[in-house]
Amino acid sequence: MRWATALVGVALLGAAAAVFFADRGAANNGDVTFVTATATAGASATPLLGSGGAAAATGTAGASATGAAGTATLAPTATPTEAPPRVRLSAEAVGIGETFAIRVFAPEAGSGAVVANGVSSPLLAEDGGTLFGVVGIPLNAALGTTELLLTLRDDFGTVIEERAVPFEIVTVDRPVDYLALTEEQGAVLTPGAAVLEARLRNEQFLSFDRQRRWDGLFLVPVQGYPTTEFGQGRSINGGPFGGFHSGADIANEACTPIRAAAAGRVAWTGEMPIRGNSVIVDHGGGVKTGYHHLQAILVEVGQAVTPGMVLGEMGSTGLSTGPHLHWELTIYGVNVDPITWTEVDFSE
Repeated sequence: MRWATALVGVALLGAAAAVFFADRGAANNGDVTFVTATATAGASATPLLGSGGAAAATGTAGASATGAAGTATLAPTATPTEAPPRVRLSAEAVGIGETFAIRVFAPEAGSGAVVANGVSSPLLAEDGGTLFGVVGIPLNAALGTTELLLTLRDDFGTVIEERAVPFEIVTVDRPVDYLALTEEQGAVLTPGAAVLEARLRNEQFLSFDRQRRWDGLFLVPVQGYPTTEFGQGRSINGGPFGGFHSGADIANEACTPIRAAAAGRVAWTGEMPIRGNSVIVDHGGGVKTGYHHLQAILVEVGQAVTPGMVLGEMGSTGLSTGPHLHWELTIYGVNVDPITWTEVDFSE
C-alpha cells in the first residue's frame, strides 16, 4: 500500500519551507522517496501523490512550488545459491552382487528409507540436511531397468514425499567354481546343517546399528592369495550348478591373524556348521562383515573394534578344504562383493 506523510515547516521571515517524504513500502521493495518543496511567503503547501509514490507541492495566492524526487539506492540482491541435487546415486548402472550409495538432499525431512529388490534400507542423517544410505543388489536380481522407492518423513513420522528413482541392474561375468570335496568334507553338507546355518544367519541380521561407524575404504582383512571370488557359481564334485559363492576366499597358513576391515562392534561370535568358527562385525548403517572358518576367536560380543584390529586366527573349521578366510560383506542381509569395498569409498 502506498502512503505519504507531509511534514510542513514553520515560515520564517516571510518564507515557508516544507519537506515531504513518501514511503512506498512493500509495493516498492522498501525504497524511500524524498521530496523537497519551497513556497513563497503567504503560500501553503499541499502534498500530492504522483505516480510511483512521488509527491508534488503547489502553492496558493499566486505562488507555486514544485518538488524533485530522488530514490535511495539499495544493495543489489544476492544471487541465490543453487541447491544440491535432490537425489544422487553413486552409479546409475549397478552390477548384480554390487553396491551403490544414495544421498538425498532433504533439509525438511526427519528420516527416510529406500526399498530396492524388496529390501528396505533406512537412510542416515548427515550434516547439511542430507540423508545417506548404501544399497546391495542381490546376485539373483533381475536384470534391466528397475526403480528405487524413496520415502521421506518429517520429525513426526508423517510421509512428506514418495518417489521412484530409476536405475539399471547389469550382469557381471564371474567364473564357475568347481569344488572338489572328500567324502569326509562332503558329510558336513547335511539337510540339518543347512537348516541350522540358516537359523544362525537369521539371528545375525535381526538388528543393525543405526550409527555409521565406518568411513573410507575397507581393509583386506588378511594377507594371502585369493582362491575363490565372490559371486562365482559353484559346482561340487562335478555336480550341477548350485548357487553362488557368498564371499571372497583368501588362503594362507593356519593361525595367520585375521583383522577387522573397518571400525564397528562385534555383533556375533560362535560356531556354524558350514562356515565354522565365525565373527560378525556390525559397522553401522546396515553394513556387516563376516570372518569365517577361524581356528581361534579373539574378541567378544559387544566389543568395539578399530580398523586392522585382530579378531581371530585363520583356520579350516566347518566346510573347508584347507586354511583360509571366507570373508563376507552384507548390507541389510544382502551379500555383496567385499573386495569392491576395498577399492571404492562409498562414504564420499
